[in-house]
Amino acid sequence: MFKNLPTFKSLPQAIGLPFLSTQEDAQLKFKSSPGGIKRLYSDEVIPNSDVTYWSQYYSLFNSSADVYSLISVQDVRQALTNQPNNLSTLILTLSHHLFTLLPSPGFPHSPSPAQDLSREALNCLRVLGRLLVVIYEYESDLKEKVDHGIIPPNEVDDQSFARKWLYSRSLVDKQEQGDGSVKESLEQDDQFKIEDSDSEHEEEDGEDEDEGVRAFKATVGHPASSSTPTPTTKKEEGVTDDPLSKAEPTEDTQKEEEEKEYMPCLIERLFSCTIDLLFCAGFTVPDSVRGPNVTEKINYVIWEKGVGSTVNVGSSAELDRNKTEVLRFLLILLSTTIYTPPHALSTTPNLPLEILTHSLERRLVLSLLCSFLNTSLTPLKASFGISGQIPYNHLISKAAEERRTLVRASLMVLLVALDHRVENQGSAGMVMGEGKEENAFRYFISKLHRKEDFSFLLDGIIGILQEHNAVTNGYLPGSKKPIPYILETYILLWRLVDLNKRFRQYLLDSGKALDVVCYILVTSLDLKDDPAHHGLLRLLSYLLQTLSADKAFAVSLNQTIRMTIPSRWAVAGTAADFLIVSIYSIATTPGLNPLFPALTISISNIAPYLVNIGVQASTRLLQLFKAFSAPNFLLADEGHPRLVYYLLETFNSILYFQLNENPNLVYAILRSHQDFQTLATFTLVSGLRDIQRRKALRAAAAGRNTNNRGLTRTPSETDMQAEKAALLGRDPDHETDDQDPSSPSSQRRILSPPPTIPEEPASVAQPLTTPGPDVVSDPLAQPSPTATIDLPSPPQAQNGLSGKQRGKLRAVDTELNHDGSDGHGQVEIPDEELMRVAQAGVGPNGYVPTQEWVSSWQKGLPLDPVLVAISELLPKIQENQQLTGAPSSKVFNILKGVSLSEVLPPSPPIVPRRFQWSSASCVWLTSLLWGDIYVAGLTTDGVWRDTTVRLFGVKQAPVKGRGAQVGKFLKTIGVV
Repeated sequence: MFKNLPTFKSLPQAIGLPFLSTQEDAQLKFKSSPGGIKRLYSDEVIPNSDVTYWSQYYSLFNSSADVYSLISVQDVRQALTNQPNNLSTLILTLSHHLFTLLPSPGFPHSPSPAQDLSREALNCLRVLGRLLVVIYEYESDLKEKVDHGIIPPNEVDDQSFARKWLYSRSLVDKQEQGDGSVKESLEQDDQFKIEDSDSEHEEEDGEDEDEGVRAFKATVGHPASSSTPTPTTKKEEGVTDDPLSKAEPTEDTQKEEEEKEYMPCLIERLFSCTIDLLFCAGFTVPDSVRGPNVTEKINYVIWEKGVGSTVNVGSSAELDRNKTEVLRFLLILLSTTIYTPPHALSTTPNLPLEILTHSLERRLVLSLLCSFLNTSLTPLKASFGISGQIPYNHLISKAAEERRTLVRASLMVLLVALDHRVENQGSAGMVMGEGKEENAFRYFISKLHRKEDFSFLLDGIIGILQEHNAVTNGYLPGSKKPIPYILETYILLWRLVDLNKRFRQYLLDSGKALDVVCYILVTSLDLKDDPAHHGLLRLLSYLLQTLSADKAFAVSLNQTIRMTIPSRWAVAGTAADFLIVSIYSIATTPGLNPLFPALTISISNIAPYLVNIGVQASTRLLQLFKAFSAPNFLLADEGHPRLVYYLLETFNSILYFQLNENPNLVYAILRSHQDFQTLATFTLVSGLRDIQRRKALRAAAAGRNTNNRGLTRTPSETDMQAEKAALLGRDPDHETDDQDPSSPSSQRRILSPPPTIPEEPASVAQPLTTPGPDVVSDPLAQPSPTATIDLPSPPQAQNGLSGKQRGKLRAVDTELNHDGSDGHGQVEIPDEELMRVAQAGVGPNGYVPTQEWVSSWQKGLPLDPVLVAISELLPKIQENQQLTGAPSSKVFNILKGVSLSEVLPPSPPIVPRRFQWSSASCVWLTSLLWGDIYVAGLTTDGVWRDTTVRLFGVKQAPVKGRGAQVGKFLKTIGVV
């Protein structure tokens, strides 16, 4: 009866084998057996003829997850260090197989069920992508060792794997060179509606147009060697040395180069093959796009209907998945940027990216550009119908998620292409949209002019922003998955506004700019408390500054908001009120100091056109001014006085151009007249004395509270109290006596104390702005600091405090007088001691202010118009009403009918400060974009995981919720 039972030795196999397919068992052996991945970095040099071994790498895997789980980064590193010959053979074998598959007549369809040609091509891309990231990392380490003098520069060629196998070129034997004619792609009447003229009815000079188009003609490549054939369906992408990245050759050198012709390097051929795969009939586009000859499978058609195309060639889930895989490999090809330090970004070449943006022919660039745009911005409901809009649909079907993955990959590749720039291009290379740049993607984006194209682009972007807002603030939690490419969408919007003047004008004329700015502000408010999204917030502040430079945008802010704002952010009034109150809310959030310059400039840009600013927005503006003009903030950093300058410009613009239309703001200025007068007489000594006095007041108040109550708060309670006070805009020292919102003092408080100014990271470059060519240079135009470090909350002005708070301050001042004060609540501190305090540094950053520095910016502040207005209007208001509570109708009538044109200085011209690109801001945006690409790679298969990136820092977010509790328990019992 026990005859058929397996022996103990074969029991594991008997139990395991029924649960493993043949493919899974082969994968298990590949990972663990000596004949699998371990053989790659063993002492054996594997010959090229061992087809059985090498074929595993393109026939064994079923998905990219299999590749990344079975081939680790450590495996590739060991092969690169111990057996680079085996690694080079693997790369050449996979490339050769890929180059052979593409031109074969049967591809992508399989000749037999036993062989899947599409899967083999995808496996080649997956494994090559796994290897390339480690090679890029190795090359970056090698360059760093050379920079530090660890390796002599003359030994780099011997140790560089990439130079030897990826970037090396061989001379072409002209006797064996075949016909290098360029294959003509099939034209379709319904595609490529983009023209080079500036408008449909506008004609340019013919020579200028031809010259602009000629810059993007692809250089004809050279045929590959017989040992490594390249696809015969397309020869124009095999580009030799990029002519745009080289210096002008001498006559002798040019003659020598004309006599020599080189084969494309392996990276160039891989790039060319990858581009072909994006337009391969039956693989990424439908079989119906084949030419009259069935072998003409490569057809550069636009994937979907939209920009440049009025027809939809069609697609399927399988074709979309293949596109995603190919785009992911294309991003890996371009990802040397991730392993480049920021300071070397402009001097380190990226060959595939230079070919993509500078060397492809015009037709192919347009195909790629339009395909990426249309795929990214086609509404989800157009792809999946009503099923794409049903709540909780993502729990049933993965189709929408796969589509979003393709959209994100398309956006990433497009934005990487638009981001690329070549140094030494002059001013045209630094200011986007000015002139014809060599980057073909930027050029053709700037040449879009059809209104139907603009309508498609704008509706697609607003559709994504609307869906993101619905997901974030919806009534059904989890009913829809979050939009994973919201950052890329905002970058694309910024690029379109910055590159294409016609699109910017269309956005303003369409009436949808109001919706766009509301989505920007709601996104900022939703994400302002999450440090992981502070890069996106900084981008949104720059985008807001870019939009605010247009008069039409500023005028549109006087309208009422059409879209529904979440109740926690809703503000009564116009879009301008919402913008000002939102900026105040952002400014009171810790860690967002890099946003202050762009946000205050945005307010200054729109100020000349604002009317009927509400009470809440007027109050918040004055609170910002009070915070920025506080001594402990002004003296903390060299760049802080500029923020006061921008807000003074805002007030002056109202007084000059919209005085009678903004009685609430004028009344708020009059209520805060003491702050302006104090700033007019500000000196270093007075500022330091005020800082020391406030410290003494807080210390005395803390001691008084302890003596009266006999209670001492724990640090956590103190932090909670301070956080609550900051959110309410109150002073933490006075919060304990005013906790009851129904108390008389709380009801009488109309103007909240100034906000707490948060800290910022120490390595943030400020944006460059310019007052325009017709304006005298900014009196505060000093070199912008590379960092702005802020101080604790600025001091309070007593005229804005409640009666209980003023009584408390008087009591504290009385105590100080007994200890030797001047009778006015200010501790008598000698000037010499104050200067010693200043020499020790003011603020966390240790900035040392001087009286000369204070005088340089204090004299340049545009205070005269505000002070003149106060001197003229304050007596008239005081005759009719004290400066407490809301103004009466009589006061309103006075402010609506008053004129200051005869007493104010001459009005300055209205010239907005536009956002100007600098080297620092370009590097910042590149790192932000690639940082999001890096994170997206981690969430899929871990493309760049476990490699050392150098463009940005990687910080692991702490685990929260139940996962953190489980991890803590496992660590406690010693499991992890």
